[in-house]
Amino acid sequence: MRDFFEDLGKRLGETAETVTNKAGDALEIQRMKSQIRGLARGNAVDLMELGRAVYEKYKAGEDVGESAKALCEAVKDREASIEDYEKKIAELKGSSECAGCGKMVAKDMAYCPYCGEKMEDMKEEAAGETAEALKKAGDMAKKAAEKTGDMAQKAAEKTGDMAQKAAKKAEEMAEKAADKISDTAEKVSEKMNQK
Repeated sequence: MRDFFEDLGKRLGETAETVTNKAGDALEIQRMKSQIRGLARGNAVDLMELGRAVYEKYKAGEDVGESAKALCEAVKDREASIEDYEKKIAELKGSSECAGCGKMVAKDMAYCPYCGEKMEDMKEEAAGETAEALKKAGDMAKKAAEKTGDMAQKAAEKTGDMAQKAAKKAEEMAEKAADKISDTAEKVSEKMNQK
């Protein structure tokens, strides 16, 4: 009977140690996952800043490489489209663009308050410019769509590669876990048979 209680005490001690180790491991895993999330957030912020820096170089006419150049051109095309939409909104509100200075002027004004240009003569010219700008915006939107499609395809390919790697890692980890469980079961079985 004494041996039974000694054995029971040993097993309880071993079990408590195992549980403590596993709890410590779980806490360490959560701590590392938290650090990973913090690093990922830092990367996201840095990538945004890097994107801004590259775009500023692109706008200044500096060489930024083909992939960055394609992204910068897409951003530039979107900015031009935004500018065109802002002009259309101003026109719908009753304003037109002054040919002299490019500022938006209310339709009821005969002269531009910024540069003094006569506004009535510019209405026909503005209509032609608007049509040309719409055509240009359509061309730019088409180019941006093509570039976006190419980039989406590349991203999909990379995602597929990463998913395969993750699946392989998961499989390896599952095999290791199965081996450990099998080893542990054998050890427990041996201990039980020895007693």
